[in-house]
Amino acid sequence: MKKIIAIALLSFQEGLRQRVLYGIMIFALFLITTSVLLSGMFMRDIAKITIDFCLAAISAGGLLVPFFLAVNLLARDIERRTIFSLLSRAISRAQYVLGKFGGLVLLTVTIVAILSVSAAVAIWVSKLLYGDYFFQHLHIPALLVAVSIQLLGLLVFTAVVVLWSCISTSSFLVTLLAIATYIIGHTMEELIRFMATPPPGVEVSPVVQKTLSAALYIFPNLAAFDLKLAAAHGLMPSGHEIIFLLSYGVGYTAAALCLAIIFFQRRDLL
Repeated sequence: MKKIIAIALLSFQEGLRQRVLYGIMIFALFLITTSVLLSGMFMRDIAKITIDFCLAAISAGGLLVPFFLAVNLLARDIERRTIFSLLSRAISRAQYVLGKFGGLVLLTVTIVAILSVSAAVAIWVSKLLYGDYFFQHLHIPALLVAVSIQLLGLLVFTAVVVLWSCISTSSFLVTLLAIATYIIGHTMEELIRFMATPPPGVEVSPVVQKTLSAALYIFPNLAAFDLKLAAAHGLMPSGHEIIFLLSYGVGYTAAALCLAIIFFQRRDLL
């Protein structure tokens, strides 16, 4: 466990050296300014627009880790030969993968925390400028739950990108797989609903239905972790929904990491 924590801290420090947080701080200032200005253009939905924009910005900031750091998880270490020095110090490949993922988790949590504080400031400024009337349906617990579930979805997606990094040696291919996973994870559920009730005169092939249904079980359902709409309307998800999302997110992350370890242990690094 100590070795995993040590690798996680090293990965976290490496992410800081790439000045990710500097960009996040600039993005946070942009978030505060833009959300306040945009919300003023929709006088009937100031609170909804502000909350929706802030949650979208938090999600976009969290995606920097899987798309810009996780895709080069192994390729960068192999190129710099640092992976061989780590594995030569009685560190197993499983500990290496878990430690790297732990570092990405720390970076993601840090980024989401910074952007969440910025979002809180943006909501507070909008409330001061436009009055309490527009924010009378503001529900802080619903916002906290939405951000927490959103963070869990980011960690699930990061675990999948780590899996692709352990399977493929090409950073370009890992990037394509990450983009495909993100698109499928956010659109698959809508496609399944469309096939369940197609418009009149439209027939869907059974092969397509089975393929999409199988993809829904293979790829993560990232859309399920998006609670922006409910939080913008001050709606709190039910306890059963929260428990299901937690179980699904933790279970899928654990499964993705187990597969990543299996593929990485069989991979030739030379």
